[in-house]
Amino acid sequence: MIQPRGATDYLWLSWWLIWRERRSLLLATLLCLVSLPIHDTIAAALLPEALLQVLGVLLAFFLGFRYSQAYNRWWEARVLWGALVNESRNWRDVLTTVLPRRTTSGVERRLLTLEVLLIWCVNAHLRSREGQPVRLPVAVEHLADSLGLSDPTVQHVMQTMARCQRQLVDGCLLNPIARSDLIQVQQALTRAIGGLERIRSQPLPASSTFCIRALTSVYGYLVFLKLDAIGTFSSAVVGWLAFLTLLMAERIGTFLENPFLDPRFALPLDRICCLITANLLGEDHPLAQSPIDHHPRYPRSVVT
Repeated sequence: MIQPRGATDYLWLSWWLIWRERRSLLLATLLCLVSLPIHDTIAAALLPEALLQVLGVLLAFFLGFRYSQAYNRWWEARVLWGALVNESRNWRDVLTTVLPRRTTSGVERRLLTLEVLLIWCVNAHLRSREGQPVRLPVAVEHLADSLGLSDPTVQHVMQTMARCQRQLVDGCLLNPIARSDLIQVQQALTRAIGGLERIRSQPLPASSTFCIRALTSVYGYLVFLKLDAIGTFSSAVVGWLAFLTLLMAERIGTFLENPFLDPRFALPLDRICCLITANLLGEDHPLAQSPIDHHPRYPRSVVT
């Protein structure tokens, strides 16, 4: 996610936002330029005295609603990822408690590695776009190969974890109470993963997005006309800048709606996965060293 730490980072962030929305900003600029010769006529037809005030109140309400809903989704995703961190630690501690001493260390290591693979698969699944295959980082693919799993998915890994528990039960290495403890942890993991998948697959309605965007565009254009009607060049420039600023403010709310896709506004999924890997497999593990995916055109100090 974005954590600007200086003037350079803020400039990079501003430039990315402008470049990302260059088409909308260019169209708005062209509309303003076309309106300059006839701004008096347009202002007389579109600017009744109370219209701008009414639209301003409506825009404030809808934008506030948009940001509130987007931030609630972002915050819920953060809480669910926190639950994954906690339950992964519980998985480690429960295994240490319930597995008997005669169990080989390879069994516990395999179950811990499966948990780490599950978390990285969740990371890749949430970042994938609809209709596109899920692509795991190379280091995660190597981890899956070491477990004998090819093209692992979230459900595949969870079923493998369940089968491993069944094998321990069949081998009389887990009693019913110990098995119940492991099942409770896995159920908590399933609930957290299900909540994250719901956030990813159920965005805010497209109709509300369209209405807010249209209202923002109309209001921004009317603000430009209002200021341009003053008759000075500086007032027209201020109106144009206000128009573009409103468009960018609306778009930032859209970026917050999905806390997984864009590394600039998403949660720091790689860092969380690295933390879980370090907790379960040790800080010297390759997947615990540093985040894997970074945006190539953005400073690493900003995207963390």
